[in-house]
Amino acid sequence: MGRLVHVVALFPDDELAIHRLYTRDAGFRAVCDDYEEALAALARWETVDAAKADDFRRLASEIEAEIAAYLRQTAGGGHSGG
Repeated sequence: MGRLVHVVALFPDDELAIHRLYTRDAGFRAVCDDYEEALAALARWETVDAAKADDFRRLASEIEAEIAAYLRQTAGGGHSGG
């Protein structure tokens, strides 16, 4: 589950909940995968096109909020936030 490295780094107190949700919830899994892809695109565009990089930075931020909402809905969702 190396794809969760950035999600876990963002919400380290919720690592167990993240892994459980990723395994059990297709919607959460898709959101986490989207987050990792947005971060990869951000890294790709950061030195090439500032406007595109900003778009991916905003997208990543929106996805972070979505991940936080998922974690709040879980029983162990007392996340630290990023």
